[in-house]
Amino acid sequence: MANPGAMFENQLSGFRIREDADQRLEALLQKVRYDLDCLDYPNLDWLPQQQHESGAHVHDVVIVGAGQGGLSAGLALWRERVRNVVIIDKAPAEREGPWINFARMRTLRTPKYLTGPDLGIPDLTFRSWYNARFDDPAWDAMQRIPRTMWMDYLNWFRQAVDVPIWNDTVVETIEEVGPDILRVVCRRANGTIVLLTRKVVMANGLEGSGQWQLPENLVADLPKDRYAHTSEPTDFSKFGARRIAVLGIGASSADAAAEALEAGAEQVELFYRRTKPASGERRRWIENNGFLRHFAELDDARRWRAIRTHLLAGTPAPAWSMDRINQHSNVAFHPGEGWTATKMSPGGVEVTTAKGDYVFDMLLFGTGIVVDLDLRPELASFHGKIATWGDRYTPPAGAECSPLAKYPYLGRGAQLTEKEPGAAPALRNIHIFNWGATASMGISSSSITGMKFGLNHLITGITGDFYRQLADSHIASYPN
Repeated sequence: MANPGAMFENQLSGFRIREDADQRLEALLQKVRYDLDCLDYPNLDWLPQQQHESGAHVHDVVIVGAGQGGLSAGLALWRERVRNVVIIDKAPAEREGPWINFARMRTLRTPKYLTGPDLGIPDLTFRSWYNARFDDPAWDAMQRIPRTMWMDYLNWFRQAVDVPIWNDTVVETIEEVGPDILRVVCRRANGTIVLLTRKVVMANGLEGSGQWQLPENLVADLPKDRYAHTSEPTDFSKFGARRIAVLGIGASSADAAAEALEAGAEQVELFYRRTKPASGERRRWIENNGFLRHFAELDDARRWRAIRTHLLAGTPAPAWSMDRINQHSNVAFHPGEGWTATKMSPGGVEVTTAKGDYVFDMLLFGTGIVVDLDLRPELASFHGKIATWGDRYTPPAGAECSPLAKYPYLGRGAQLTEKEPGAAPALRNIHIFNWGATASMGISSSSITGMKFGLNHLITGITGDFYRQLADSHIASYPN
């Protein structure tokens, strides 16, 4: 299998791959398949095949996204004997997700021992994969998981997911065509393909819940080659001897700044509105079994309070990301200094703040995402009909949070709900397994941190709906 991390092998310097790594990984994969076979109980298919009145085949589930979330959801459904499933991703095979497209941290921000995609199967964990592939450093001596190594693991993991995966496939529209049937229209290089399905799972990453946020007032008058969002694939080798400004001090901003410095930028300056960067030990607060498993069961007031606190606090850049920056002398920080305007000038891009004017060659925006499903083109037929937290919950005075109010208000199975009852009943068949689920389900979807807990809610919601639809016929079939 091709190694998409090969072009980034410098990240793996210091790691010694075993001479028999390929054979060991193949043997481990066979153990995984044996594990899955041992756990395959009940081993009878229980969902009747459906056919549309047009004669077209109806899938049980279409998963949008073949990254870590989509692969895990596909495997979890397969284990529940929901196997009439297809996974779709717009990226080429082995390039799904952010890891080798626009992520720039050297290592994952989560601890190496964290589990999630493996569904509790020891042979499928990253640790087992690592020990099969590398003999130095030993697992106990390894500090953190290199980013491209995680992508290599996911590509190996993909082989254990016995579900069709369609790459280079863009979902253009999702719409209702009948009682509990959705039409998914996809674009591929050779034309359009139409799928019918009972359920859709949106496992399409951070931007799948809205879009990357670029402040319109700061980019409207700039040529596109003078700015980029930190989420965009960007050739940092072109930044040599250039003056770079970064808006933001979160993890993506810090990693982008470090990448520019390492590419030979003449000067890199980071601007941010906070008077000091976000700080504090958040991981210990988040890595709490009670919170991760049961957050979705809390009342609206407590869920709002928890996620609002988390969003407003900001996520600090890891210490090792800041260390990358601080190794350089040609870097400057501007706390409490957001940008108020930008324009082209004879010397480059002029940035205005409350404290003065600056000129740079290139701007990088580490401004995160805006969550709003009405911005998703594939959901255009449902725009204005999806219930949000703003529709369902009114916070007390002083606890408002307009970005949080845009998050979709989900049911217990992570399914969308209607703003007006009866206006779009098909929404109950679209399940959110991306960052947009955070307000309703907690840290459970796009992050590895709570994935194993989020999968339980998602899969229980899907299979519960399926069984309720056939419960009467199943009960009536009791053998006499």
